[in-house]
Amino acid sequence: MTEVPKFESPEELATFLRAFSSRLHYLNRVAMGESGYVWWYAELLDAMSKMAPLMTEKEAHAAFGDGWTQGTNADPKALILDILSREMPDR
Repeated sequence: MTEVPKFESPEELATFLRAFSSRLHYLNRVAMGESGYVWWYAELLDAMSKMAPLMTEKEAHAAFGDGWTQGTNADPKALILDILSREMPDR
């Protein structure tokens, strides 16, 4: 079984996600037939790496809330998908 990667901070998580994205792009080029789906999946991981620092930002905490307090955003799913979409390429 594959070991789960460990990280101690949003920055370490971002580093892991960028590396994982790069590895997936590489495998897609050399062993997976240049799949468009895999390309987009790798780009999704890269976009997620750019979002990791938001974990410690006060604005994100306020918008999404926590286990005790409702966030200020009425649709957190739409908000996170919007943030993700802005980090994805337009290709």
